[in-house]
Amino acid sequence: MKRIKNIIAIAVIAILGFACQKEEVGPIPGAIEKEVKAGEKPTISFSVNGSWSISSDQVWCQFATSGGYLQEMAGGSGIHTITLNITDENNGNQWSTANITMKKDGKKGIIATIKRHPKELYIKLYDITDTPIKVFKLGYVDWTPTRIDGNFRYAATHIPDWVEVAVKHENGTIEITNAISGVPGEQIEVLLRIVNDGEREKSEITEADGHKIIFSDEKGEHTFEFPITYAGMGKDKLTYIGPTEYYYGWEVSLDGQTFRQSDPVSGTTVTFSDKLEYTITAQDNDYTIVYFEKKIERGIPNYVEYKESDRNSWMHFDKQSQALTIDEHSGAPRYGMVIALPSKVANNIRGEGFKDDIITTDDSSGIALECVKEDYVQYILAEFVQCDFDGRGEYDGMYAYHSITTLEIPCLPYNDTALAEKYGCEDIFKCDFVNPVGDKRPGVIVNPRIENWATANYEDGTATAEVWLGDKPLKMNEGEYYIGENTEERLAIHLWGPNDGWNGQNMVVVFKAYNEVKKILVVTPLAQSAE
Repeated sequence: MKRIKNIIAIAVIAILGFACQKEEVGPIPGAIEKEVKAGEKPTISFSVNGSWSISSDQVWCQFATSGGYLQEMAGGSGIHTITLNITDENNGNQWSTANITMKKDGKKGIIATIKRHPKELYIKLYDITDTPIKVFKLGYVDWTPTRIDGNFRYAATHIPDWVEVAVKHENGTIEITNAISGVPGEQIEVLLRIVNDGEREKSEITEADGHKIIFSDEKGEHTFEFPITYAGMGKDKLTYIGPTEYYYGWEVSLDGQTFRQSDPVSGTTVTFSDKLEYTITAQDNDYTIVYFEKKIERGIPNYVEYKESDRNSWMHFDKQSQALTIDEHSGAPRYGMVIALPSKVANNIRGEGFKDDIITTDDSSGIALECVKEDYVQYILAEFVQCDFDGRGEYDGMYAYHSITTLEIPCLPYNDTALAEKYGCEDIFKCDFVNPVGDKRPGVIVNPRIENWATANYEDGTATAEVWLGDKPLKMNEGEYYIGENTEERLAIHLWGPNDGWNGQNMVVVFKAYNEVKKILVVTPLAQSAE
């Protein structure tokens, strides 16, 4: 009997020992995170071996039990699901955090971090000076910065495809992202501008137009909408797309029906019929067209302005079709230029016309030459010469130009019976000499366009020229003229004029090839050159 009692005692001790050993086995569960809102009753679950106790360090995060709401509770081994009671106590506009800590076997550790949403989620906008604003403002070409602050994790779920979004890195580079996102406690800065298409940037966008950028939280439960505004490109701005990349180098036929331009890089020529068409972008389509004719007198350019409504203008720009047309012309070449000014720029120019503001002088060549001010070059739609496309044959007519400006001095057919009889030649032309300029001595360079009047012929004596002032022959060795190649490496005569003055007489140049007079040029002096 005593033996049986001992066996039972040993068994009981073993069982109790095993039970005690089991109660002590098992670590504290790993930590979890959970986002909650006031009023919710979320649950947390954990599996544990042995006795434990848990506590919440925030009064707004309680344990819901059959006996009420507790800040601490305890239990034994097993799988447990605990219901939390999330209150709105001390709930402000920032996130709140509660830690649930477990104690077990003399150790403790956080098993859950509970993040309570702010009482009111918000996204706030600021301008670059941190002044609160209520709308997103778009830039035109330049970016408009906007600073964004939110108290929750957010992202833009709707950005119109005509709004471009970028961020600026610390090194100053700008990266186009077309996306916006942020996290609580971190202010971000985004750059915004309108995507230009030649039309939308012309007009202002207001809140009444209803365009918005929309944000949402991660779960899509909360959205925030902000209007988009755009002040327009500005009445001081204007851009355009022309028929080609270049505004210069255009030629127009005498009948005004053909426009052509040679690419200065490739040398290829493009041709357009009847007109040149443009796409002009200006605020509210408000811009002013200004016409200039470049009159060249004795190789010196002078701009004459025509207003948009001037009936004398032979250049026409239709704003509705945005097309440039040119009137028919006959005679010597004429030069034109068409400029489109944005309204604010045009309105800021005071006076009778635009020339005094747009045209300046450039004396880098040694002669004060009229040209367009640098600020206005961007507004030139076209520069062109209207001339005879049929042109002249290689040996037809005569070509002369100013020795410094290189601008053409027309050589027009001239009827002079006395010269024709004297030299037995009727191919006679007339041109004007050039203005004297300070200490410069400009001249006229003439290519007579004569067969066998070339460098090789001049060197062997079969191509010659005589220069006369009345009955007095001018001398090459005294610097009154010079025969040699021009910039195009063609034989030309460089006329510098008589050293002793013109004495009211014309200068006559007689061109010969193989001792036969081929052409004659009469050069008239300036009135101020006469003695």
